[in-house]
Amino acid sequence: MTDEEVMARVVAILTKTREYVGEDAPEPDSESDVLLNELVKDIFPRSVDIDDDATPQEVANAIAKAMSGPIFAAFGAFAAAFHQLAAEHDRDDPEVTSAQVLRDLALRASSE
Repeated sequence: MTDEEVMARVVAILTKTREYVGEDAPEPDSESDVLLNELVKDIFPRSVDIDDDATPQEVANAIAKAMSGPIFAAFGAFAAAFHQLAAEHDRDDPEVTSAQVLRDLALRASSE
């Protein structure tokens, strides 16, 4: 998958899951899971070439090498989408900046 295709999938996931935020939000449906599962299925390799005589460490290294690129692509796309959204939000000098929202999220996560 190209970076552009990964970003398009990430935007679709973020758009769909946004529906489930807020007091009047409906219960999540399987469409969100399908979007995420399709992204994972499409970006990760279906197989990894490993020599028959590979040691366990060599197997682990081969899998890590095959998975690291797609993982970085997905995380990078989510981060880029967030930064673009945060910049747009913060541009109009809001009462609560995106940095403040992140701090609040971090505090809530650390207290749970």
